Amino acid sequence: MADQVTLTALSPREAVADALHRCVLGIDSSNRDLFESACLKNESMTVVAGPTTIEGWTAISEFFLRVFVLVTTHVTSNIRVELKDGADTASMTAHAISYHVRPDDALKPEDSSYTASCLYFIDLIKDSNDGLWKIKKWDIKVLWTTGDRAVLHG
Repeated sequence: MADQVTLTALSPREAVADALHRCVLGIDSSNRDLFESACLKNESMTVVAGPTTIEGWTAISEFFLRVFVLVTTHVTSNIRVELKDGADTASMTAHAISYHVRPDDALKPEDSSYTASCLYFIDLIKDSNDGLWKIKKWDIKVLWTTGDRAVLHG
């Protein structure tokens, strides 16, 4: 299946969860357009990653440049969506395990990765222009990590 932005026949709750799926599939497949389709690309978007808060699309886009140069795999589960009938805002929680590897190390037998287990708390808004749900606030609570932190954080 192509990683197209808009899927057909999604229920309202599935459409909300699809924002997270577009986001992480975009990252893992290095498809910047798919990733960006999941983001509220204005200065009200916020990403909270542990002690770091990144505000505004310009800063968030710059932050993700370091992620897009890596080989990544994000596995999400236990997705719960809060959505009132007819609402244009929603919230979601999810568990995530994310693996980060430098491209030159991707197929080496020795482990040189950085792995993080996280809880995601996400606030979303439905975009009236394209009808897609977009992440407005992404709060990433890191539960544990293992490996070489410098892979992701320099």
